[in-house]
Amino acid sequence: MTSGFRLRMMYALLIACAVVPAIAAGQSNERPVDAGFKERNARYRLQPSDMLDVRFRFSPEFNEIVSVQPDGFISLQIAGEIKVQGLTVPEASAAIRQKCDGVLRDPVITIALKEFKKPVFYVGGNVSKPGSFDYRSDMTVTEAITVAGGFAPGAKDTDVFLFRRASPDTVEVKRIDVKSAIEKDAMREDVALEPNDSIYVSKSLVGKIDRFMQITRLGLYFNPLPFSFH
Repeated sequence: MTSGFRLRMMYALLIACAVVPAIAAGQSNERPVDAGFKERNARYRLQPSDMLDVRFRFSPEFNEIVSVQPDGFISLQIAGEIKVQGLTVPEASAAIRQKCDGVLRDPVITIALKEFKKPVFYVGGNVSKPGSFDYRSDMTVTEAITVAGGFAPGAKDTDVFLFRRASPDTVEVKRIDVKSAIEKDAMREDVALEPNDSIYVSKSLVGKIDRFMQITRLGLYFNPLPFSFH
């Protein structure tokens, strides 16, 4: 192997060592779609009128089917009143287990959802058919607007707002340019929906809107308010 060939090989290796980390760094700096917008927990959370089959493995005499009451509580013969609204099924199981401490020794509790509220999303503002619609896991904002009959005359397709619950009292807001999402195939703009998301299509340019807002202020955009966040 000649010295010239060895030098060329070393030079090529040095270039590779410099380029590969740069490519990796560039990839790591790419922001994922919807970066910074709070993602909701995909697990179903209990709501009033849900029916629960609560079973105690070692104490089957306490098994029962209960309904979540309008105030969010269930009533169990062994544990009394327990608030489960807003909890996932595993969280509700843990809450019942904690309430049974001192009554049963090391209870093993399982909960099955017998009936539950079908997930929906809401579209309001300047669309042809505003209202609530059945949610599908693969839906996006542009598809949701299509389900609501599309934009009504005068709608501002560059000024669409997505409201997503961030806490019991607040929602997070994202402004979406649907026109860019459709015309330029800008998938970054076409946000995937979550259950109970709400979309508002404006008619004219809307001024500054806070990223987080109180749920009670949604009436400014959905008037009269067609829904409530459970």
